Amino acid sequence: MKKFRHGLRALGRGMAASFRWLGAWIVKGLRSLRSARALLSIICLAAAFAVGILVSQIWASDSADDGPTTSPASSAESNPSDAGGAPEIDEEPSSGASGELPANADDTPGESDSNEELATANPPADAGSAPAVPGPDPTPVVVVVDQEPPTYEEALALAAALAPHTIYPSECNSPLDNPDLMPNAPRAYRSGIHQGVDFQCFTLGRSAVAALDGRVVLAVGNYQDPDSDDRDELLGIAETLRATPPFTLLNLYGNFVVIDHGVFPYFGHVVTVYAHLHEVDPGIRVGERIQAGQRVGEIGNRGTHAAANGDFYVDPHLHWEIHINNLYLGAGLSAGQTREVYATLFSEAPT
Repeated sequence: MKKFRHGLRALGRGMAASFRWLGAWIVKGLRSLRSARALLSIICLAAAFAVGILVSQIWASDSADDGPTTSPASSAESNPSDAGGAPEIDEEPSSGASGELPANADDTPGESDSNEELATANPPADAGSAPAVPGPDPTPVVVVVDQEPPTYEEALALAAALAPHTIYPSECNSPLDNPDLMPNAPRAYRSGIHQGVDFQCFTLGRSAVAALDGRVVLAVGNYQDPDSDDRDELLGIAETLRATPPFTLLNLYGNFVVIDHGVFPYFGHVVTVYAHLHEVDPGIRVGERIQAGQRVGEIGNRGTHAAANGDFYVDPHLHWEIHINNLYLGAGLSAGQTREVYATLFSEAPT
């Protein structure tokens, strides 16, 4: 304000001096001029000159009042963009790193996306000097890698350790003497590998029972068989992929039950599968405990090629699997070794 008053005083002094000079000049001119037109031109020029001086003085005063009140160094610190430096970057942690959204996420939805697109479309002119903008942390991805299957000796030891707890899961004939019914037998729908044991029953009315104590984790009792053409198309895709996708495999199980038997000391997690059931026992409920020997359901052929053709009485059998640490028992073994392992598991003497 003080500077503004000084400016006004200076303006007044300048204008007074200008008008005195102008008045003297006009008087002198009037003495020498006789034409009213010349007098009018001089008056207009004088007025324009005075207005110009007034405007220049006001502009100079305003510029002085708006000038910096701090040192250049402090000004650069408070406003780095004016000092020529790179702008500061708000390095708030991303939602992927902290698990929390930014404070303004709810107030300005979509603003972050538009800013990212703008930054991508218009990169800084000097990318090497600009500080790096922190990006979101990558989302962890769980990948199941190939496991090395147990050796024959290890698989035999696992079967021997489980045998005292295991009950024969079917009322039907033993499959041990038929390699085609055992794990590792050729199967087109498995792209060459059968992972379970097929207990052939030949007629309906036979029961599948839980092989060990456990808890039901999955039960499908209302399965609808596709027609044979749709089933063949699914198997054709599996053949092309040289692997059966998980959901295709579930479709081939028909009505089925999965039981989790927990983690056994010294050798791991055990799960069993009971597939191709004609029906699931009404007492089977997901999440409930089940005892070894308890009925799981009636053995049938749901999910097979015969059932897809509407023949629900052709070749009923229980497809049974046992998995230890995510690998079926007997993976990678020869037919003879697989037979020995399952004979040990079922406490059968091979014939």
